[in-house]
Amino acid sequence: MVKGTPYENVDDLGDKEDDSGPLISENVIGVVHDHLITFELDMGIDGPMNNSFVKVHLENQRVPTGKSPIKSYLKVKKCVAKTEKDAQIKLSLYDPYEFHIVNPNRKSRSGNPTGYRIIPGENAVSLLDHDDPPQIRGAFSNNQVLNFKLCFSI
Repeated sequence: MVKGTPYENVDDLGDKEDDSGPLISENVIGVVHDHLITFELDMGIDGPMNNSFVKVHLENQRVPTGKSPIKSYLKVKKCVAKTEKDAQIKLSLYDPYEFHIVNPNRKSRSGNPTGYRIIPGENAVSLLDHDDPPQIRGAFSNNQVLNFKLCFSI
């Protein structure tokens, strides 16, 4: 995405930098914008769509003073999403979760429900205001993991 400009060199800008993007060629500014991509996972794990979406929260727990040289440990708390709203996720570096999609009716050899773990990688959110028309249309980008259809069991 580009736009025209009368400037041919960044030295021509002086102290009035164009805030819509950098000068990328003579008379051309590369407009700052973003691309947000979404996809749908339609997962039938070990049979019909009897899947559950499980948020696995990793919580820091303190060890009582004097009980161990270790000061803290991680505890796992699992929560099965009951509604689509429960399955909407805003990722936070300081509030870590794992996300599992499981079939609670089928078990592995070790007794765990069969399924997959979703591991978020690089991600981003839109920086537009929520009431801005492009963001209203692209509201899917308000969450990084969202709207699992109610095709899972509770």
